[in-house]
Amino acid sequence: MQEREKIKQLFDRYQRGQCTAEEKADLHAWFNHYAEREADGLDDLARLYQEDAQEQDNEVINPAPKVRRILPYVAAAILMVAMIATLIFNLSRHKPGREALMAKLEKNDVMPGGNRAKLTLADGTAIDLDRDQNGIMVSANKINYPDGNGNIVQLDDNVVSQLALSTPKGGTYQLMLADGTKVWLNAGSTLRYPSQFAKNERVVEIIGEAYFSVVKDKTRPFRVISRSQQVEVMGTEFNISAYNNDREIKTTLVSGAVRLKTKDKLLLLSPGEQAACSEKGDIQKQPIDVQPFVAWKNGEFYFENTPLTEMLKQLSRWYDIDVVYAREIPPNERFSGTMSRNVTLQTVLKLLKIFFFCDNSFKVIPIYTANQGDIGFIF
Repeated sequence: MQEREKIKQLFDRYQRGQCTAEEKADLHAWFNHYAEREADGLDDLARLYQEDAQEQDNEVINPAPKVRRILPYVAAAILMVAMIATLIFNLSRHKPGREALMAKLEKNDVMPGGNRAKLTLADGTAIDLDRDQNGIMVSANKINYPDGNGNIVQLDDNVVSQLALSTPKGGTYQLMLADGTKVWLNAGSTLRYPSQFAKNERVVEIIGEAYFSVVKDKTRPFRVISRSQQVEVMGTEFNISAYNNDREIKTTLVSGAVRLKTKDKLLLLSPGEQAACSEKGDIQKQPIDVQPFVAWKNGEFYFENTPLTEMLKQLSRWYDIDVVYAREIPPNERFSGTMSRNVTLQTVLKLLKIFFFCDNSFKVIPIYTANQGDIGFIF
C-alpha cells in the first residue's frame, strides 16, 4: 500500500509538471514493471485509479465537475503493453460475447488521420492532393507543393479564380495564400479563397476549423467569414472553429489583435482571449488557455477541463467515426491531459480505459466507422 500511495503522489506531481528527472524515471520504471507483469499488475493499476476516484468523490459534499487526467504522451510509449494487457484482462472477466468483440476491435482498428485534402477549381474540377505532401502554395499563376515537386494547376494571372481547399474527416492540410498568409485546416473543413487578393482587402471563408498566421498589410485588412460572424485583422495568429454542427463559433487569439463583427455587434479580442458567437450573432469573450484550441495544429489532442461530449467529437472528426452513446452522458464528466494524434483509435481508447474509466462510470459506448462497420468499445 505504501508503494502504491507513493506512485499516486508521483502521478499527481507528474500531471502538474512538478516531477524531477529522478521522479520521472521512478514513475516510468514503475509502469515498465507492471507492463512486464501484464494482467495481474495492471489490474492493480486500474484499481489504484478506481480507489483514487472513489476517495475524491467521498471527500466532496457538493460534487463539482469531475476532471480526469491523462498521463501526458511522453509516457505513452511505456504504457503500450500495459494498455493492451489491461483491456484484455478486463474484458476477459465478463461474458464470452465480449471476447468475440475484443477480437473484432483489434481487427477493425482505425488509423489516425493524415495529409488528406481536395482542391476544387472555379470550374468545379476537383483534384485529390498528394498525401505525401502536407500543403500547397498559391501564387498569381500557379498552385504547387512547398517542395516544388510538381505544378498542380496553372492559373491565368490576369483572372482571379475562386478556389476551395477541403479536408475530409480524418484529414488535415496546409495552405500558403498568395499574400504569404499561412492556413492550417483541421479535419472536416473547407476554406474558400481567391487565387489573387484585391488591392483593398483580403477575404476568405471558412467552414470547420482553421488556424491562421496572417501576413501584416496595413493597406489590405484580412477578413475571415464564418457563418454569422466576420473576423478582421491586419497581421496576427488566431484559430477559428466554425463547424456547422457546433452551436457556437469560437475564435481564439494567439497574438496580435482581431475585431469580430456580426450583423449589429462589434468585439475586440486581445491575445489569450476567446470569443464565442452564437447563430443569432450574440458574442461573448473570456480569457482562456489557448493551448487546448491550437494544439491540433501541432499534432496533439489537448484537453483542459473538456466535457466528454466535446472530447469524443474531436475523436470522431479525426478518426472518421460516428460515436453513438448507449446511455446518457453525465454532464459533469470533464477531462484534462494531452496525447498525440498520430496513434490508432484503439490506442486512444485504451488510454481512456486506464485513465478515465477505471471507476466503471460508463458501461458501453458503441462506435461505428463509415467504412468498417461496428467496432463497438466496452467501458
